[in-house]
Amino acid sequence: MRIQQLREDLAAGPVNGVLARFWTEVALVGTPLVEPYNAEHRLVTFLWKEEAPIDTVVVIGGPALWWEIPDNQLEHIPGTDVWFRSYVARADLRGRYVLSPNDSLKPLETAGTPAAVERAATFVPDPFNRAPFTLPGVPGDPVSPPQHFSTFALDQATPRPWAEPRPGVPRGTVTETTLGDRRIWLWQSVPRAENPALLILLDGRDWTEALPIFPTLDNLVAEGMLPPLVAVLPDSVDFATRARELPCNERFAEYLADELVPWARKLTGATDDPRRTVVAGKSYGGLASVFAGLRRPDVFGNVIAQSGSFWWAPPGEEPEWLLRQVDGSPPVRFCLDVGLQEGDWMIPQTKRLAAALTPYADEVLYREYNGGHDLTCWLAELPAELQWAYSAGR
Repeated sequence: MRIQQLREDLAAGPVNGVLARFWTEVALVGTPLVEPYNAEHRLVTFLWKEEAPIDTVVVIGGPALWWEIPDNQLEHIPGTDVWFRSYVARADLRGRYVLSPNDSLKPLETAGTPAAVERAATFVPDPFNRAPFTLPGVPGDPVSPPQHFSTFALDQATPRPWAEPRPGVPRGTVTETTLGDRRIWLWQSVPRAENPALLILLDGRDWTEALPIFPTLDNLVAEGMLPPLVAVLPDSVDFATRARELPCNERFAEYLADELVPWARKLTGATDDPRRTVVAGKSYGGLASVFAGLRRPDVFGNVIAQSGSFWWAPPGEEPEWLLRQVDGSPPVRFCLDVGLQEGDWMIPQTKRLAAALTPYADEVLYREYNGGHDLTCWLAELPAELQWAYSAGR
């Protein structure tokens, strides 16, 4: 293995020459280093090049679970500038991560707080990584600054063949507009069709500014894998608004069903058939999507919830509040996915909700992917889920 080889080379010397060659190699191949382990696993090694003395370096993300920070410290090779940490990971892992030099080793602070922003400001993307990714943040929102990550995908990870624009593929029209005080992105496939299918995709900023979904939609429609389509992507405004509106909010569900959808239908001629209408979201947006499907099956016949925050409950209530709302027979199809790196705060909750929905819903699809709570994973999984969602109404 490469780190073992480095140790042997250092023992043979000269040290300075060995280190120079090692870091030159790292710069050429990029990080994390990925080596064969067995047919189903790879050895994934994260690195830090010490420029000034430090006490600790931690990797957060990918196979390094964020709730186990003390267990994810890199090891320093004495007498060198090399810090490393290796993991045996399944070959289908996709992830994003940061490095944290001189980390406090304390648990991460609650998201959306000044303390969390202050802590995250000390995280850095991997300088040797070839696939940087930035969440652009929300201008004017002090608890939603830009976040910079490094990403990787092992050789058996869910591919993303649809994510980039393709020559010769017609590009749908994208219009940024407003409905009331909320920004809305409106995408319409080309060529236009009469009575196109309808997609409501929550957290519009993430799907337009961070990892644009539009090339994926263009390519899937061009290949006949999705029907002619209108996609409506409402903005979540800011952290506080998102945290108020998306977790099982009756008024927001009404806004989606009674304001946003009729507006989109009037503007574009999109379908009024629930079987050809999809509401989709991730994290809190996944929670909101399932809630909308349960409350308004007359509008939303298909729901996609990616890593839904099904642990949520109103203050003073027991966790998993939404689970206790499944008490009827909604004529709705539900797709629930969750990442294998999301642990006990996400996986059991998603399984329990899928099981509760199964006796009542028209169909329930439960999916797992090998990754975390991560937009780069959700972009990879969404094409198959959209194809499933629209398959019943074609």
